[in-house]
Amino acid sequence: MAVSQRAFLIRLYEEYLEEASFLYSQRRALLGNDEIPWQKLAGFEERLEAQIDGLAVGGALALETAAARAAEGDAGELFAALCVFCRQGSRERALTALERLDPAAAEKACAAGDALKYELPDGWVPDLLTLLELGDPKLAPVLARAFGYRRVPCGPQLMAAMRRSAASALPELVWALGRIGHEPAAECLLDYMRSEDAPVRSAAGLALARMGDTWGRFPTRQSGQVGDLPHLLALAGGRDAVGILSGAATADATAALGFLGAPECVPALLSRLERPDTAAPASSALECLTGAGLYETVFVPEEVKEDELFESEREALQAGKPPDRGDGRPFGSEVTRVSREPRRWQDWWSANSSRFTPGVRYRGGAPLSPARLVDLLAAPRTPHEIRRFSGEELAARYAEDFGFEPDMPAARQAALLAGAAAAGTRMSFVEGGWYRGGRRVD
Repeated sequence: MAVSQRAFLIRLYEEYLEEASFLYSQRRALLGNDEIPWQKLAGFEERLEAQIDGLAVGGALALETAAARAAEGDAGELFAALCVFCRQGSRERALTALERLDPAAAEKACAAGDALKYELPDGWVPDLLTLLELGDPKLAPVLARAFGYRRVPCGPQLMAAMRRSAASALPELVWALGRIGHEPAAECLLDYMRSEDAPVRSAAGLALARMGDTWGRFPTRQSGQVGDLPHLLALAGGRDAVGILSGAATADATAALGFLGAPECVPALLSRLERPDTAAPASSALECLTGAGLYETVFVPEEVKEDELFESEREALQAGKPPDRGDGRPFGSEVTRVSREPRRWQDWWSANSSRFTPGVRYRGGAPLSPARLVDLLAAPRTPHEIRRFSGEELAARYAEDFGFEPDMPAARQAALLAGAAAAGTRMSFVEGGWYRGGRRVD
């Protein structure tokens, strides 16, 4: 190949990698943006696919270029390179890239896990399971995330990795155990719920909830205190969780009340609208439970970063005059959000409380059921946090796991949700009932 042609192709492949990196980063940033319906991500994903496909058909020189950028480039370039290695069956290049990972480089570890989640060839699974079992602190968390996401039966390998791996790898390993529902791990997971490491406690509680473990054995339940994991009470708790969460006036416990969905929670939520530190989660929780559709448009000032100001602007700020646009108007923008006005919510509840039956669980104003959760997952405007929680709730409450993850490519999500809606549920559930692991608990 002529030098000029080779140089041209190398630059072309580098541009593919750079563009893929940009699109990967944009997609990740938008995943949690409630202003962007999840279906809209398909546009970014199609453009990203075009870049990766251009590399995948580029032959040996494209692989060589991708390998160089996997070693020297950013997280997005590593993601694209690993996708190409998987498609081209270049296992040795993929392993080399994975072995270079720095456990402290969270963005690159996440990118590597994403690539394997989406592209890992089935033929590589047996060998990678052996690597997982060794508990390598670089590889174990990445492989655990990929195998858990794909629901690969790997319980023994995960358990072995947990015994051998560094503490930093435990959250991913524990998370994966919950995804595959490895029942022999239950006692071990209960021990991890007493860990001093909050991410480990949270992952263990989530795993146990998805496995339908007995709520009465949870340390959070036994103590009668919320602790630092209020979301677990909303995900796995019974009616006793209403009182526990209502008695904890933190922002996280307030948000969890909305997910719990009991009308008995509404008085506590209304009272928390009065407090600056809980007004935002209380309004979101009320909307999550009631679906009232009470919105307001407000001006939100832009956060002032003193280190970016001129000396004169810093002096003015210290004197109580923040920077403005030059005409007296502060920097910021108008946003539409769920209303935080206590009187407005109180009036709405007074007029509509008769629509809600005590003892029944609600989401968006409708009694909860697997079908309701699937509808919320499919709706374009469901907030990201509600989508994430609803996916967990299908497994924890109703023992319904059809492989959904909220960060899946949009086309894959659409296909899974359409299939779930068409198939219905394997069991008969009372709408609004309290369930855990597919069994009624009220």
